[in-house]
Amino acid sequence: MQPILKRLTAALITLALGTGWSTGVNAADDKQLLAESILADIKQASWIAEGKGPHVVYIFFDPNCPYCHTLYESTRAQIKTGKLQLRWIPVGILVTTSHGKAGAILGAKDPLKAFYQNEEHYDRSAGGGGINEDLVTPDVENKLQANAKLLARTRVGGVPLMLFRADNGDPIMVQGAPPKDKLAALLEHVK
Repeated sequence: MQPILKRLTAALITLALGTGWSTGVNAADDKQLLAESILADIKQASWIAEGKGPHVVYIFFDPNCPYCHTLYESTRAQIKTGKLQLRWIPVGILVTTSHGKAGAILGAKDPLKAFYQNEEHYDRSAGGGGINEDLVTPDVENKLQANAKLLARTRVGGVPLMLFRADNGDPIMVQGAPPKDKLAALLEHVK
């Protein structure tokens, strides 16, 4: 069974690389070690949990990122199945309003509700997320800095960035918003 899973993971990665989005698994040993290291330290991040499923994917996102919003839209079907939990890790790196919006989401009384407000009112023509900026408290600032440091360690520098373990145990790191069909196939193999 293990060789089949390895081949399937390799096939998914080949598809990923062929479409312009990238992954850290099997592309190079150092990238696989890096993904492993980030997953080992992921508890240092502050995230918004969406869904109750046993299969967990971590996603670094910026509230103003159009690709992050596309990824959000593409994951609605998987969340509805109840098999997946997405842990959205906010960072404010793209534009001047990103930091205040990320802080507003993370510092809200109900961060998931604030996250939904941002995504459900996302407006590409108005420059991004649908939540207003907020003053960032020192506690939230520390959380945002920790998230940004963890993202910087990936050496990717961009969002969205997904991290998870494949069902064969391999660490997977995927940058960008894969096409919906390829994303669905990839998410079927989350441990």
